[in-house]
Amino acid sequence: MALTLTDEQAAALLDALGLPADTTDLDLVVDTAADLAAQVADLDPAKPSTVAAAAKRAGLEVIDSDTLAALRTDATEGRQIKAAAERQKVEDAVAAAVNKGKITPARRKHWINLITADPGMAEVLASVPDETAVPMTEIGHGVGNEDGSLPSKQGWFY
Repeated sequence: MALTLTDEQAAALLDALGLPADTTDLDLVVDTAADLAAQVADLDPAKPSTVAAAAKRAGLEVIDSDTLAALRTDATEGRQIKAAAERQKVEDAVAAAVNKGKITPARRKHWINLITADPGMAEVLASVPDETAVPMTEIGHGVGNEDGSLPSKQGWFY
């Protein structure tokens, strides 16, 4: 039986076999096709090793469903832990600002929401001078005279 191919069919055959487009040696074409057929004959798609080998050639890894489910669960938990840690960091920064008098306690929630939405606002809050909103040091009285000596017990208020 004589087999004749058009130029397009011949080019497609050579491409499928992985041969250069200018190949004219028919024996090479036949030997390549036979070699590929022998390789495929040894492959059983039902065997896990065949699937793993095919995946590896494609740059993939084969993983069982239980391991995949565990990895997904761990990833979800990791994201939750990371979010909680970030939230705690923001809350700690705002609490420190309240303790230093930079902002009032009533603005705590506002600043937490602000920093959560825009992390750069943490730097703005950190740059606010201490005691801007609430004075934290005592002013207006003392226990000594201006020269540092203790007052004498004179007068009715001692």
